[in-house]
Amino acid sequence: MSVLQVDHLKIWDSLTGRMLVTDSSFHLKQGECLAIVGESGSGKSLTCRALMRLNRPGLRQSGDIILEGINLSELPEKEIRKLRGKRLCMIMQNGMRAFDPSRPVGAHLRETLTVHTSHWSRTEMTKNVKLAMESVGFKDPTAVMGRYPHELSGGMLQRVMIALAIVLEPDIIIADEPTTALDAITQYEVVEQFEQLRSRLGSSMIFVSHDLGVVKRIADKVLVMKDGEIVEQGETSDIFSGANHPYTRYLVSSKLALQRHFKQLMGGERVAES
Repeated sequence: MSVLQVDHLKIWDSLTGRMLVTDSSFHLKQGECLAIVGESGSGKSLTCRALMRLNRPGLRQSGDIILEGINLSELPEKEIRKLRGKRLCMIMQNGMRAFDPSRPVGAHLRETLTVHTSHWSRTEMTKNVKLAMESVGFKDPTAVMGRYPHELSGGMLQRVMIALAIVLEPDIIIADEPTTALDAITQYEVVEQFEQLRSRLGSSMIFVSHDLGVVKRIADKVLVMKDGEIVEQGETSDIFSGANHPYTRYLVSSKLALQRHFKQLMGGERVAES
């Protein structure tokens, strides 16, 4: 059963009339991870923001976005706000830009809870924020929550954003290139957090990434976008073993070529050192 159904989504610039996302349709099942891949400008982030109704002013969209029987495209902004964070949430790709630099990160977590959980006491709120922070690997959540964004590393900010996303245990988590600005070790740790998150909460996930290695590891299905259009979608194993579209084959073959080149470089370094 689909928890999210997207039918004929179109996004265009109202000033120029330029079509940015063309007639996109896909679905997401309960507990499933769908990866969206493609080059920069292919429409991945626009599609994700459209699901949340967060695209910038000047962009228009049409089509149906149905969350368990609720058509989000028809809801007024006031009703959409009630669903953001609680039913579906989005983790942005740049932690430093996602937070208000004048406020400690704990204030952002408490604000999210205040909006959606008016029935919680301050004690319950503090307890749940700490649990969310601990679940993403922070050993001293109180100290981290007291810090300002510039006092935390990129990897720590990504984990705070994950905690911010999961504190209300949403049905759908949208992660927009959450590992792009991170080093390899931190990327690995963040991907591990997402895998544990899915296992613990049973949430469905949309994971946008340029890294096909990460996609192959975390995704059940893959959706490939090019120039605002979905050119191919299918099971992850099918996409990597027998893609149909030339662009998908190009992406997969480029990844394999990079892996071979890296292995050759590493092999050459070992030979030189010996």
